[in-house]
Order: sequence, then structure tokens, then C-alpha cells
Amino acid sequence: MLVPIHDPALEELRAELAQYPRMDGYYQLDLVSITLLRQARMTQNEILNALYDCWAPHKAIAAYRVAFPLIGTPNLEERTPEYDDYEYTVENALEALTYELKGGSGIGHLVDTISPAKAAELATRFFALFRSPQAYRGLGLADPFFVFEQGVVLLDDERAGCLLMIESD
Repeated sequence: MLVPIHDPALEELRAELAQYPRMDGYYQLDLVSITLLRQARMTQNEILNALYDCWAPHKAIAAYRVAFPLIGTPNLEERTPEYDDYEYTVENALEALTYELKGGSGIGHLVDTISPAKAAELATRFFALFRSPQAYRGLGLADPFFVFEQGVVLLDDERAGCLLMIESD
């Protein structure tokens, strides 16, 4: 029910990000239609669960659990995740994405990955793909073999997208 969106602006953004490789990681940039989910009257949490099912690297997570099994007994009671704690204002999310795209000493890099002005432009272009979005950060979509996940997931009435930087030291 999540349909990939092939937007020329997204492809331009993807090509431009490729010019700025991460020190030890990669970008995850995706855009999908959530119109069918909205029409089915799914809650925001249900939509975010569907996005997790779509975007999280499940094979890597399974391999990680084999390599690093849980210590102790997991809680067998299934719990529905609530995403309210991960919601940010659009302004704060845009500022954080700009900072994280830039890289540099603030996130443990020796040099900036992208100039501050270019990072602001790229972040603004990603946000421009949405009308009145809701912003989420820290959803745990990253490959667990990498240490850091930075970036943002945005949802509006019709689409959802993520722009994440997945990195290790």
C-alpha cells in the first residue's frame, strides 16, 4: 500500500547528495505515497509502523540479532510503539537536518561533509517536497551494523519521505 514516488526533484536531490559521500556510511532518501493508508483511515502510528516495515533494513537487523543475541529474556508482551516522543516541530527538524547534513566536528567528523549553505539548501529542498509535514526523528530505521542514524522522516496528507545519514565512526 506504500507506492514509491518518482519525483524529478527527489532524483535531483539524490544525485546531488551522491556528490557528498559520508565518511563511513550512506544516505537513505526515499519518498512514498501514503494516500491509500490515509483513505483506509490508518492512524499516524499505524502509518509510521508501515513506513518502518518498508524502510528498515530487516535482513541486516536479523543478521545483527544472530551476531549479537539478546542477553536475558525478551518481554513477550507485544507493545504497539507510539511515535509521539519522536515528533519534532518542522522548524527544529529542518535545523537539525541542516546541521547533520553539514557533518563536521559537531557530529564527530574532522571536516564538514557539506558546506553550511549547501546543507541548508539541500535540507530545504527535501522539506519542499511536502505540504504541511509532520516531522519525526530517531525512529531507528538504520542498519544496526552502523552506529548513528541522523536525519528526518516527514509525512503530510499524501506522502512520506526520509532523508537519513547512516554512519559509523
